[in-house]
Amino acid sequence: MLTAKFSKRESYAPAQEMDPTPLFGELRDAEPVPWQALGPLADPGKAIAMLTQAPDAIAMQSVLTVASVATQAFADVETLQGYVPISCFALTVAQSGERKSACDSLATAAIGRIDQERMRIYTRKKRKYEAEKLEYQKSRRRSSSKDFEVIETDLDGEDLDLPPEPPLFPAIRISDPTIEGLFRQLENGHPSVAVMTDEGGQFFGGHSMKRENALKTAAGFSKLWDGAPLSKSRASAEPVWLCGKRVSLHLMIQPGVAQSVVGDPTMKDQGLLSRVLVAWPSSKIGSRMIRKGAAHEELLELAKLLLANFDARVTQLLGLELPLHPDTRAELNPRRLKLSDEARNLLEVFYNRVESASGEGGAFEYMSGFAAKAPEMAARIAGIQSIFSNEGADEVAAQAMVNGVAMMEWYLSEMQRITDTGRPEQDLCDAETIRRWLHNNWGGEFVDKRTLMKKGPGHLRDGNTLSQCIQKLEAHGWLVRGKGKQFIDGANSKTFWRIVRSGNER
Repeated sequence: MLTAKFSKRESYAPAQEMDPTPLFGELRDAEPVPWQALGPLADPGKAIAMLTQAPDAIAMQSVLTVASVATQAFADVETLQGYVPISCFALTVAQSGERKSACDSLATAAIGRIDQERMRIYTRKKRKYEAEKLEYQKSRRRSSSKDFEVIETDLDGEDLDLPPEPPLFPAIRISDPTIEGLFRQLENGHPSVAVMTDEGGQFFGGHSMKRENALKTAAGFSKLWDGAPLSKSRASAEPVWLCGKRVSLHLMIQPGVAQSVVGDPTMKDQGLLSRVLVAWPSSKIGSRMIRKGAAHEELLELAKLLLANFDARVTQLLGLELPLHPDTRAELNPRRLKLSDEARNLLEVFYNRVESASGEGGAFEYMSGFAAKAPEMAARIAGIQSIFSNEGADEVAAQAMVNGVAMMEWYLSEMQRITDTGRPEQDLCDAETIRRWLHNNWGGEFVDKRTLMKKGPGHLRDGNTLSQCIQKLEAHGWLVRGKGKQFIDGANSKTFWRIVRSGNER
């Protein structure tokens, strides 16, 4: 009979097979977060991790960048090559469902509340400014209607009939991570801001990071990290020169985006990734159980108290008067935070250790750009902790530098394990998505293209993409073409593949 001729047992004749090979390098397990090195930021970080049950590194990144924006306006820290801002840039990689947004929401609560209050005041000031501007324009029209009127003015500007100045846009947090949006807000707003979003994929996949704009965007953010002046020329207006601005950055992205970002030639050659603290924690999905009991409730209450203390300290720092240059409205003039002798000695030892590991054959050979910035980042982290503990601090003490170095050793380890995975092309990333879907969502032994078009990952349901993915999975041994016919998902298929689910399967 026809059905017997093409029975399941006879429909596939296995050929000599090799064990499947990974599509790209697998991430090793992350090292534990060095909580002891976070100093005054350890308790709020642990509190957020406990309240959300998110991976520790997500909570740590959120707390560190909030502390960065709360302190960056007040001091520049001494390094081995001079003084630099204490601003930090961070990139957190985690899949959907890891509670990135929950960590961000708890850590930035004070910023959100302050922004809301300041925007209410700004709205009133803006209405008043518009009225004064209208009155000024009317007075200028009346003056210009008088023939041959001569108006004497003081050339120093004291008696000049100047228009009213608009109020500065007061928001601290910027959710639009484009360089154009950031530049516009720094030009007309608060001089110390934070670019923070849990939708960082919009940044790397949006207008700013298209091929023709990527270099300009990366260069702009790098200059802001360095504390360098930023200029912009416009065809329809006068050039703009921005100086004395401070920016912290925290982008949260999913692993699929991260695979194409890490090692990107443009950002690597330009140096933006060398300035970013990256964390890619192992998933906790599947282990976040609801716990009850008096002891657990006490821990939750303690966590809420610790988080409230952090919130209060951030609120206090953001409420302090900014150190502005006397000749401008919105140019910061931060003081210099020097290193103590002990702190400098610790930083020099760390520098020598990193430098020796960055040469040919060293542990950091393939991430030398990031390694070269590590000592400066250690000083920045030590500076953040110093100012967060005491806004009047005039030097970085030894313990703060011990903490900064320990944290950078963790970030070096994290960058090393991420770099070791390589940078796969998009077709490999798509093929890996199909492979994972087959292993996790498809229970059958066989699959065909029709089934993938119908039930596979939604964003990959087109013929050309699926054909490329199947070719990649075949080439790496994860799919083996079958012979004869196979009944799959309610229909007979002449072209189908057997799914290899592990390296030991034959």
